[in-house]
Amino acid sequence: MPTEQPSRPDAEHAERVARLHARSLEAARSLLDPQRHLIALPSASDPTLKTYWQAGSLPLAYALLANGDPDMRREAAHIVAAALDSQETTPGHPHRGNWTWLADDPEVGDLNAIQFVLRWLLPLLVDHSHRLPADLQARCRESVRLALEEEERMQVAPTFSNIHIVSLFALLVGGAWLDDEHFLAVGKARWAAWVDFTVNNGAPHEYNSPDYLGWQLSGLALIHRYAPGPAIRLQARLMLERFWLHLALHIHQPTGQMAGPHSRAYWYTMATGRGAAKDALWLETGLDWAKQPGPYGGDDAPPGNFMTLAMALVDYRAPDYLIGWLAHQADKMPYEVRETANRDEGLDLTTYCTPGYALGTASRTYAIGTDCFYIEHEANNLMLHYKRPSEQGGWGMMYSRYVVNERHWGSMGPAPDRPKTGNFYEHGHFAGVQQRNKAIALYALMPEQQEVFSLKTVVAFQSGASLERVWINDQPVDLAESGQSLSADDWLIVEDGGVYVGVRALQPSVLRRDAPIQLERGPLGELWLAIYNYRGAAIRFWEYASLKGAFWRGNLRAGFVVEVAERREHPSAAAFLAHLRGAHIADTVDAACVRTVSYTNGGDSLALRYDLWKTQPAGRVIAGKAYAPPHLTSPLAVQGDAGSLALSGAMLYTQPQPMWLIALADGPGAPSYTAVNPLDRATPLRFETPLGAVTASAWGLGRIGWRVTADGEQEITVDCLRAPKDLIVPDGARVVWRDPLPTHAE
Repeated sequence: MPTEQPSRPDAEHAERVARLHARSLEAARSLLDPQRHLIALPSASDPTLKTYWQAGSLPLAYALLANGDPDMRREAAHIVAAALDSQETTPGHPHRGNWTWLADDPEVGDLNAIQFVLRWLLPLLVDHSHRLPADLQARCRESVRLALEEEERMQVAPTFSNIHIVSLFALLVGGAWLDDEHFLAVGKARWAAWVDFTVNNGAPHEYNSPDYLGWQLSGLALIHRYAPGPAIRLQARLMLERFWLHLALHIHQPTGQMAGPHSRAYWYTMATGRGAAKDALWLETGLDWAKQPGPYGGDDAPPGNFMTLAMALVDYRAPDYLIGWLAHQADKMPYEVRETANRDEGLDLTTYCTPGYALGTASRTYAIGTDCFYIEHEANNLMLHYKRPSEQGGWGMMYSRYVVNERHWGSMGPAPDRPKTGNFYEHGHFAGVQQRNKAIALYALMPEQQEVFSLKTVVAFQSGASLERVWINDQPVDLAESGQSLSADDWLIVEDGGVYVGVRALQPSVLRRDAPIQLERGPLGELWLAIYNYRGAAIRFWEYASLKGAFWRGNLRAGFVVEVAERREHPSAAAFLAHLRGAHIADTVDAACVRTVSYTNGGDSLALRYDLWKTQPAGRVIAGKAYAPPHLTSPLAVQGDAGSLALSGAMLYTQPQPMWLIALADGPGAPSYTAVNPLDRATPLRFETPLGAVTASAWGLGRIGWRVTADGEQEITVDCLRAPKDLIVPDGARVVWRDPLPTHAE
């Protein structure tokens, strides 16, 4: 990728936003149906028909209302009225106050519709309701009241990160707009609970999504802009910056991709490398590689469709350290990022970044408990991005799936109004462990009530026939053919771009007669290592249909190990094979039905235990020690709650509670250090850096930044709800208080 330096001069950023606004506004207006006053789109189930999306029309209404043209404002009022028409208002309806997903849907189906509508109805009302006719203003007030009653009833779980954030926005901002103390109190209580839940874990539960992390950033930015009172606005700013940190740590500049694993990722985003999160990154930094097309589709046009109009209306406020980190990320490679998304559920992620590739693995299946294809089954639980300089985009990818009945990409959609090309869904339970460039990936069945004719683990190399060279052990593979067989002792080696990749199937459970391990072609020509548990006549597996019951004897065994190396590390594929053959792999199942897989090679050792009876992970071991995932460890930032954090010569001492520490101590630019207390909970503070020490007897919600300016001065920036008590800074350091500095809580 280009080595351009990111920057966010206000004038350049404002110009990007203005261009995005103009392109998106033009695209949205071109889709507006003048009779229905809503954006019209072709139906996915019948392209001859049109569908009308109320939520997608409201950013257009906002932009038109902001304009001084009377005709535009009249059209905006029509759009708002048309959007309100599909709100469910029937007394006694269990989802009164919600909306149908599309304007002509007969009933409330997708319960997220309310969030998509309120996301832009409320900013429009806060900023521009005085420009609407009086009768429409009154109708909007009743609509918002009904919607907030539904928000209160629904109680969207905090694990559904992007939707929960918008629900919080709705209650806080809608309650303030209505001047309703009840809804405000509900919103404040849920906001406090969500912040506490999130900072006690680390990453958002809906972690590292190339699509929905962008929505999470925009939701927090809207709360920061519109929420009532300084406490929530400051806390929203801190959480917004924490989510930006999460994005920054998973951006792999050598490939220009969001390194895996991903909780949710649509196929378009996977294939093109474009998504809402990277679009926000481009908007904030101007880095052109963030919008380059991928090797499997897309173009290099900047964002600019009716959906991106909302982006142009949001101030994402990327933190200063994002620019500094991207400028010297390469100096830190290779490095690992380890982060927890849900401690209680054992959900965490590991990403290893080198100059040639990024390998990422999740600890287990991503879920929020719905088992809904709209939301779950979209994860990239194990994913590799690597450099391919000769190809469009300069990168390639490998990923894994468990596939039931050949339900791969192009075979199923989550609903009639969504295309079958939207995703390659995951159909198995996943568990993983990773140490640097090595990973163990295990699969087990989900309940399957239908008849089954095929069960297999797939390791997919998306570049297919254009891969440079592929071997089974030391035998070259003719990529024009398929169906070559492997045994569980064989290594599949792919030499492509900047990497060698070694994949070895673990011995699978054989459910009936035929369960081969072989190379196949995917629907887009990709190369699949297919590890079957069953292939044959369609039958109902009594022993696996419900994962319990009279025939249950524990789940099946499926999975593989993978090791990745840069090409420069081994003189040839033969040398890499010799290295792989030096590995020790063990795969056993004990009397309690617990499977243990271990992999040792090149000084690294890792092991994964999986309870086949309960279908859940049972523990991990890395370098001989039981693995307890941290809130966050990385070369840029650390997070924890033990009362002390250390990074790059900086130390943060507080009482035990969630904190994070960010350090840019080397590389281009002057050093900077940032300590963050995300909770309104005062603690003694000692913040040590190579520049000196800052102390306080009580430090509450806020941030303390410490940097060396261009003229060599030390500058300490204090952005807190209350001024730290007994603050002592080194002699000569200049203290900058954010203006205005609140002196008391609300």
